[in-house]
Amino acid sequence: MTNDADRKTYWDLLETLRWIGTRDEQLVAAMWDWNDDKKMAVVLFGMKEQRGIRSLPGPSGSNRGVDLDPAAPQGDEKRSIRVLDEVLRKVQSGRVRMTAIKCDGSSEEQTPVPLVELNGLRLQLVPGHPVASVGLWSRSHNSLVWKWPQFLSGDVVGAWPAPNAKTAAVSGAILRHLREIMSPEAPLSRAEALKRCQAEVPNAYPAAFKKAWADLEPGCKRGRGKHGPRGH
Repeated sequence: MTNDADRKTYWDLLETLRWIGTRDEQLVAAMWDWNDDKKMAVVLFGMKEQRGIRSLPGPSGSNRGVDLDPAAPQGDEKRSIRVLDEVLRKVQSGRVRMTAIKCDGSSEEQTPVPLVELNGLRLQLVPGHPVASVGLWSRSHNSLVWKWPQFLSGDVVGAWPAPNAKTAAVSGAILRHLREIMSPEAPLSRAEALKRCQAEVPNAYPAAFKKAWADLEPGCKRGRGKHGPRGH
């Protein structure tokens, strides 16, 4: 873990997504001197084990942007853009402070984005966009309003804690949830249970799920390829 004194005060969105996907500050720090194209490639394709990637069609068939879909099967519309939406929700709640550059040409300085504006905006990645490949877009006009958002790195680490700091608490929450949604009469496979927990348990991540799954009673688990209770 990088010391607070060595951490950049603000991370851009791609560095923030890298942290959320890996919880490894050394991997984030390795990106600091990279250009935006290399950062984008690593974030979109280097996290493929935990994220699915979809290109969304825009008006007249143009490419509207890229959605990150965590650990969901292709075509699962309900969980699309979950990561980007989650980041924006943390900003709206005040847990993560964000700055960006207004696209009206008034200044090229990073300034706090007013919270009242966020309800009509979405975070979006648009590789190759002529103004900015990362920004906040108007939902109603599908236009770039703020570019190059940055997030206070300490807030990001606090909102998405590293596994070694919160594994016991998160795995405990996952285990309680597993016992609520599973039983010997209605077992789930490991993949099904992981998908449910990532969608329904705050701050769930694979390492914490693995610990909770190991502690779950065997009778609640459905074996691979099975349609009924797990065999003993």
